[in-house]
Amino acid sequence: MGLAAWLGLGRAHRMMRSVDEAIEAVGVALPRFAAFDAVIAEDGRAALVIDSTGVIALVLVRGARVRARLVEWAMVRQTHAGILVETGDRGFGDVLLAGVSAIDVRRLGMPPLPQREPATIVGSLETA
Repeated sequence: MGLAAWLGLGRAHRMMRSVDEAIEAVGVALPRFAAFDAVIAEDGRAALVIDSTGVIALVLVRGARVRARLVEWAMVRQTHAGILVETGDRGFGDVLLAGVSAIDVRRLGMPPLPQREPATIVGSLETA
């Protein structure tokens, strides 16, 4: 813990806890990127966001700073620990979205699945 945080000065470490917070964060770093969905790492410090055309951006939060950059789909791959984004950018480096799976990434931008009513069993099963 830094001295400023210990004294209660400055801004606490920022985290993204919801899709809306991730969209807001990318809006700060990439103002022209119109994101509408996101997937967030377990620690809340990294996210992948998508716009309506399927373009994705990587958002990083370090302390009070928010950084983002556009990434290509080919830079994204699954590992045992989560999704790894290999940016090829020395400033960003490789970023692991811990706890995020390939299925989470595939669901980016998809409408939520409709909720179904619970099934009811009609009749009874008879044993012979």
